[in-house]
Amino acid sequence: MQLSANKGEWSEFYAFLKILSDKILYSADETLALIPKSFLKVLSIIRNENSRELIYEIMDEQDKIVIKSDMKVIAEIPIFQIGGKLSNILKKIKDGPASKGAFKISDAKEIMSELHCNKIRSSSSSKADIWVKIEDPFTRTQPIRGFSIKSKIGGMSTLLNASGATNFEFEIVSKRGQNKDKSKIGLNQILTEEEDLKFVQIPEITFRQNLTLIESHMPEIVAEMLKAYYLGHQSTIQDVTSYVEKVDPIKMGSHKHFYEYKVQEFLLAVAFGMQPSKTWDGAYETHGGYIIVKENGELACYHVYDRDKFKKFLFMNTKFETPSTTRHKFGKIYERNRKRYIKLNLQIRFKN
Repeated sequence: MQLSANKGEWSEFYAFLKILSDKILYSADETLALIPKSFLKVLSIIRNENSRELIYEIMDEQDKIVIKSDMKVIAEIPIFQIGGKLSNILKKIKDGPASKGAFKISDAKEIMSELHCNKIRSSSSSKADIWVKIEDPFTRTQPIRGFSIKSKIGGMSTLLNASGATNFEFEIVSKRGQNKDKSKIGLNQILTEEEDLKFVQIPEITFRQNLTLIESHMPEIVAEMLKAYYLGHQSTIQDVTSYVEKVDPIKMGSHKHFYEYKVQEFLLAVAFGMQPSKTWDGAYETHGGYIIVKENGELACYHVYDRDKFKKFLFMNTKFETPSTTRHKFGKIYERNRKRYIKLNLQIRFKN
């Protein structure tokens, strides 16, 4: 039995227990405030444990959880027994080390055994962290939906992880006008007062095509935002977007909300399954939505139907971050055909 995990992984296990205990998932507005009259009723949770699928059916009237494997009942547990463990487990997650290292929670061992959980995280090959059968209030059906889980407990979760695929290539060109603070990755030591960056391409063709699927000018928009961040203008997505709107790289003129709308659509695509190195067809991989574990232990749910609230939440709560220059091979000048170039890397993280 796995008993050691980091804060993010423990938060996923906590969310699993909390959903079983609450039996519902509350919707949230763009500020992460729960909406009491808007919720999804949860019928069961599906987990993969050691190559077998376990179904945790919520028997509301009997106030118990029935655990099934291969259509056979293997255990039953009163819901109050799960709810009684939540506050202690939440406290231990909060008290865990601030670093990304793993730690143990002794209080979890008993409930893991009772729930037949050998691992803290359920195995998954998709972007979804948990699979839930819900009562869909819009279609009146009972679909199984995958949700991604992010935690505001401890370190900030990433929305878009850095990789070699998230590099953007810029040419170093002469410029006019006043130089800006180039604080990120030491750009103030790389560029002179008379030099600027001109976007050339995204070397990873798959990422370029995925962005173009959202908007034909999306590569240029994200590149301008990335450039603004590394040149020290701002770090939050919202602030950088406001700056780019003033620069207006694709000449939208008086169309005031164009950049804000397109950036929100980009964030939504990333959150719901678009990956830089995997060909994307525009479909949302996490069919259900997102679950945010709040610092007070509440779960805020953004269902796929709440896309407007969710993309505003993403827009207001994410920022750029500088990843490792050596690991992702960016930040150094190189030459090609007597021209000088530099790569800048894209990583987006949630704000706490």
